[in-house]
Amino acid sequence: MGTSHRHIPGVTGEPNWGKTSQDVTRISKAVEEEGKLVSNPENKPQKEVEKRQNILGKRITRNYRHAVRDLVRAGGGHSVVSSGKSHAIGNAGVNWATSWTNAFQEIVEQGLSTWLESKGQKLEGKSCQEIIGIIEKFIGDYFVGLDDTAAKEALSHVLGLIEKKLEDKPENFDKVFNEVLHNDEIKDMLDQFFGIYIYSHLSQNFYEKIEKSKGTDIANETMQEIKDLILDDVSRGVDGRPAGQVNWKGIEGRLFIQKEFDRIIKIITDDEN
Repeated sequence: MGTSHRHIPGVTGEPNWGKTSQDVTRISKAVEEEGKLVSNPENKPQKEVEKRQNILGKRITRNYRHAVRDLVRAGGGHSVVSSGKSHAIGNAGVNWATSWTNAFQEIVEQGLSTWLESKGQKLEGKSCQEIIGIIEKFIGDYFVGLDDTAAKEALSHVLGLIEKKLEDKPENFDKVFNEVLHNDEIKDMLDQFFGIYIYSHLSQNFYEKIEKSKGTDIANETMQEIKDLILDDVSRGVDGRPAGQVNWKGIEGRLFIQKEFDRIIKIITDDEN
């Protein structure tokens, strides 16, 4: 989860992630205390335990929102981040989202077999997993830093959603891509893409710090808690704009992606800029 190439607060040219680091540290402390409450070594009354668990749950949620808010602030604010202008966070997210939505539309227009042939590949004899791997390679086969790595992780998540829908039947590819593109599912996938993208930035930047101070188990539990909260918030983020008729290959698609990214940031941060 961690990376030796994480951002270091105070380094010239890097955003100051200090406040985000503090937020994540507070989450890890609350997660650690939650674990102790579950084992209840002091044999405290159940009502007292439940009351404290409720307080800790609210603390985790509050600090998780603050962590994302401060991450986005360090990147220049949500209008800069969601437009893809920040190379600290945002640029790769918008670019990779534009790339995979564009590829999905091309696959629907051409059919997967023709699309693969145009890339020098063949559909016949390949498993769903192999085909997903080929698609992933052509959508994003480059990553040079944390931002690209976060986008790559988010893309893998989206393609994992596609793979589940295939039910291990390669002949379902064209049907599934058509459903995703025309039944508004692509917006849900975009929302999850940006959720995982934001999570990956937090994980890459702060996992190692938590692991060193709290140990691997608490670090894993902390990041899983953040990931679950993000995906839960994203799934509750209703009332987005319809996406079934968007032309993903043009400026219309990129503008939709930028506005949807901005909407997701506002949902996760409770609209704190």
